[in-house]
Amino acid sequence: MRFAICGAAVLTALSIPAGSAFALNILLCNDDGVTAANVRALKQQLIAAGHSAIVASPIDNQSGTGGYIRFLQPIPALTGNERGAKALQLPAGTLGVGTDPSDADAHYVNGTPSTACLYGIDVLASKRWGGAPDLVISGPNEGNNTGHINNSSGTFNAMLYAVNRRLPAIAVSDAVTAQVTWSPGLPAGSRAFEVASIVVRLVDALSSQGRHRRGPVLPEGLGLNVNVPNFAAGAGVSLPWRITHVGFATAYAPAFYERLSDSPLAVASGVNYQLPGISLATAGTVLPSGVVIPTDTSSSSEGNAVATGTVVTVSPVQGVPEASGAAIGRLRGLLAPPR
Repeated sequence: MRFAICGAAVLTALSIPAGSAFALNILLCNDDGVTAANVRALKQQLIAAGHSAIVASPIDNQSGTGGYIRFLQPIPALTGNERGAKALQLPAGTLGVGTDPSDADAHYVNGTPSTACLYGIDVLASKRWGGAPDLVISGPNEGNNTGHINNSSGTFNAMLYAVNRRLPAIAVSDAVTAQVTWSPGLPAGSRAFEVASIVVRLVDALSSQGRHRRGPVLPEGLGLNVNVPNFAAGAGVSLPWRITHVGFATAYAPAFYERLSDSPLAVASGVNYQLPGISLATAGTVLPSGVVIPTDTSSSSEGNAVATGTVVTVSPVQGVPEASGAAIGRLRGLLAPPR
């Protein structure tokens, strides 16, 4: 029932006409790094739309690190080999927390996505706006994050940290996995800008609704997991939203292999080792041990919906994985004293 209420609220917000939005203070983070084209294009588009936006991202690509944080450990200096360090020409020994020399509103942390996002929430937002951001956007990621792969996603988990701070937050992931490095000369017709325009349209719809009810962009404790499908150039503007469940449908699921050479994806990637490790398997795969990766055929699961290539999926999520009332009721029955 909680999902139905949240879904209705989101649907109402997305039905508000664009153009009546108001300016927001928006923190952007991601797991692909501070120099990823997607996050920088989104920053540029949000500012053009009248919002204030800053970036707090890892200096390096941290895809697949989930919600990992190194507690009670100082942020290390850069090695100079990180994705962002190379792009920004930052030498080894540079402090692990800093700013793009060419953009005072783009900041990096030599740490995980959740670490960088918390830096933005706890430090940068206060310095820039004198308080918490109105909205946190994680992404757009290079590649979709759907279903149970979300547990491994730095993009998704950075959004959860913000939601658990009671901040409106959105995770956005794009179907295209190509790693494109930002440059001020990136063509206006590039996919990064087209995906950014989709996100700005969503932000404008939600901020209009927030203004209408004189409240935050999203109800407290609610986040959104948004996935953009693969689409032909120029078609992004006409893609409709679809409210979906997270479900557990996903293109790939993490799986442990006693020999990585037993994983077709690992072998195809040139990782043909006779050693144990984690690889990715498609849904329905039978592992060498006989374990079967579960399938999810529901058309309302985000992984299946975005795979159609016809909609942008919007899945309401909570920061804490709380069970439904029905599940709690079943547990009470299981633990009830015998009669």
